[in-house]
Amino acid sequence: MALIGRATAAVLSLTILLVPAAVTGGPHPPEVGSGWWEVSANAANVRLDHSGGDTVLGLAHHGDRVEVVDTWTSPLGARWAQVMVVRTRVTGWVLWSLLTHHDPAAEP
Repeated sequence: MALIGRATAAVLSLTILLVPAAVTGGPHPPEVGSGWWEVSANAANVRLDHSGGDTVLGLAHHGDRVEVVDTWTSPLGARWAQVMVVRTRVTGWVLWSLLTHHDPAAEP
């Protein structure tokens, strides 16, 4: 039984270390005032704080425009954006990797 507990703890530890590395490759902030941000995933939980286990304040759907208010990177490398969802006016934190930037000036 103790062996199962140790194995579970090892898997959990690896997950904590590897997941942030997988989500840090998201978009980088462009210059202020160039284009707009929107949700690129099917949906994104808008959370009270920059933690995957924190209270969900609302849901942003694919294509919802958001205003990026602030950014934060965890000590393990997970990047978060504090956003205001234009459609619902809900403000909170989402994983940076769930956002995409549109710059009309860069499109042909």
